[in-house]
Amino acid sequence: MTQTDALTGVITVEQRIVRKVLTTDPPLTFTITVEYVPEDNGFGAWCEEMEAAGWGETLEEALNELAEEMWDFAEVLVEDHDNDPTLRDPRIIHARYLLSLGSLEKVKRLVGL
Repeated sequence: MTQTDALTGVITVEQRIVRKVLTTDPPLTFTITVEYVPEDNGFGAWCEEMEAAGWGETLEEALNELAEEMWDFAEVLVEDHDNDPTLRDPRIIHARYLLSLGSLEKVKRLVGL
């Protein structure tokens, strides 16, 4: 995926990816939104369920940074919950799923890379 198609001169200004994980109970949804921000001449990407964001000059850079942020945040969130079982962050089920994937590369595939 490139930000501008050289043949048509078309730029992707917004893209939404919704992934549904059917192997969990209950099924999980990851909603990834990427938007071109003209005043910053770049792309912002975020995952609603993890409340994570990424930025890049290209769509791919934004998604890559988002995946890294989601992975890092999941590690911290799971560690915090393991150390304090009284915590009740609703994002923990998503975080545990991300870590169950076993690698950042698989999270990148989840976000659309």
